[in-house]
Amino acid sequence: MRKTILALGFSVLALCAVAGPYDQPYVLFEADRHSATQDTKPATIMNVDGVNMRAGKSDAVAPGWRNVEVSVPGARGMSDPQRQMLKIETEPCTRYYLAAKRSSRTAKDWQAFVALKEPIKECRKKFKLQ
Repeated sequence: MRKTILALGFSVLALCAVAGPYDQPYVLFEADRHSATQDTKPATIMNVDGVNMRAGKSDAVAPGWRNVEVSVPGARGMSDPQRQMLKIETEPCTRYYLAAKRSSRTAKDWQAFVALKEPIKECRKKFKLQ
């Protein structure tokens, strides 16, 4: 009985020692929304630094230079999205929205870009960042 309790105690300590992605300042990437007025479409995040991202989920990553592979629209009416790589210098506790824009409304040359970045308030508060 005593050995079981001791083993359980060590297991709990080991679990507490494992750091999660939200235990340090982090960065989030999300696809921006479609904007008909700005002629932009969401750039879906496929992977960050070679690590696949879950579809529709924003997994936390460490701040710094990140290679973000996104999927951008293909030709109109075709289900042929293209992949592009963005190299982004990220800041701690910041969310980045990624979109794609073309040179004109009839062009097929979609280019991914950072549409918006915003602070993650709960992260900044937790890690006392301004």
